[in-house]
Amino acid sequence: MSPENRLSIAMATDDFDRLRAALFTEDGHENFAVALCGSSETVFERRLLVREVWPAPATAYKERLPYHLKIAPAFFNSVVDRCLHTQLSPVLIHSHPRIAPARYSSSDDFGEGRLLPVLADLLPNRRPASLLFAESEVAGRFLNGKRFTPLSRVDVRGVRAKAFRTEGLKRTVTPSTVEMAFDRQVRTFGDQGQSRLESLKVAVIGVGGTGSLVAEQLVRVGISHLVLVDPDHLEPSNLSRIFGARWESVSEKLTKVGLVADHLRRIRHALQIRTISDSIIRQSVLQELRDCDVLFGCTDNHHSRSVLNRFAHQYIIPVVDMGVRLDARSGDVSAAAGRVSIVGPGMTCLRCSGHIDLQSVRVESMSAPEREQLAREGYILGVSDPTPAVLSLNVTIAGLAVTAGLGLFVNLIGNVPPLDQIYDATSGNLFVVTQKHEEVCDICSGPEGLKGLGDQQIVSAYA
Repeated sequence: MSPENRLSIAMATDDFDRLRAALFTEDGHENFAVALCGSSETVFERRLLVREVWPAPATAYKERLPYHLKIAPAFFNSVVDRCLHTQLSPVLIHSHPRIAPARYSSSDDFGEGRLLPVLADLLPNRRPASLLFAESEVAGRFLNGKRFTPLSRVDVRGVRAKAFRTEGLKRTVTPSTVEMAFDRQVRTFGDQGQSRLESLKVAVIGVGGTGSLVAEQLVRVGISHLVLVDPDHLEPSNLSRIFGARWESVSEKLTKVGLVADHLRRIRHALQIRTISDSIIRQSVLQELRDCDVLFGCTDNHHSRSVLNRFAHQYIIPVVDMGVRLDARSGDVSAAAGRVSIVGPGMTCLRCSGHIDLQSVRVESMSAPEREQLAREGYILGVSDPTPAVLSLNVTIAGLAVTAGLGLFVNLIGNVPPLDQIYDATSGNLFVVTQKHEEVCDICSGPEGLKGLGDQQIVSAYA
């Protein structure tokens, strides 16, 4: 199916909860709202990304009953004006209270069959769509020519993600294999949880000391579609930390992504895996990840983290970011710690939380000759020095990160995963950190933030 015939919608959990609160009221009447969306268009589909939610005010209703509603034209005029001003696309949303299946009525067909073409004419190059909220289901559709076409899926992304799919969730392994390989974890989060994991497309950014550990855990837990991103080749110092590396691998001049991919395929032959031997700071690489469900950020620098922070908010795709700090010199250890943060709208902003150092971003974005010149002049210190690293600490942080990432989609720990946590290895304590969001942040806050802008802005200036 071409991307013109395939449309999905993604929204943050906060917006989903706000919509449900507005659409289901105690009087049992139908309610109406509009979502204004940015978009992301790949070779697979076009995805609408909810940026703003507008519950209809009382003055917008000309008629409102348990089985019918009618909206005043003035409200739609304001929606069109806002879409023209922001270049966003409208999604019309209404509720069917106290009805279990989310099924459009003949009255819905008549009204949307007239309204959606008008919106498409008034808003060129946009793709208006609609959503229907029932008690426990969500359905959606758009007009493809003169026919209604169901949305491929509606994704709610946050600390407990939801997926409403017209195509259903299909297993990628046979029941006998599931019984043998995944029996213990199915006993934890159920058969539907296992199916949910197998349906995900996951990217691992950086496949070195933590990334290769994350990737192997994901494959062994049942992730079937994986993307690996890393620009580097294997070096001797990687041998003690990268899963799949062999001492004789160094002479073969292998890329890290190629080495790790081959290792993972030996674990599971049916794995769908794509490798990108390039840097995540490149816009062309970021564009290849827009159809993922979650990213694991396993990089070791602030520049790439700043790019992933923007990407998570702009495309409403959660990023599980992690880092390890080991301050040591010849046996004298002053600090040993790690951090795991879940990044995205309604979750963590790495900039506001202080996990990104803007001075380091500036230095890391310089060319190598520029950094060397500043180092000679004494303006920056140790930017090219290799940092200490030990596999066992990496394994601890990678495990925390995978547990947090899986917890977005299945009930793995009996609660939603913590959004920001720090492990202090020197004391053996694990701390949950309260998220910080500045009132004015051009990444995560209000109308100035990036939430749901999608392809309207580039993420990185590096082509």
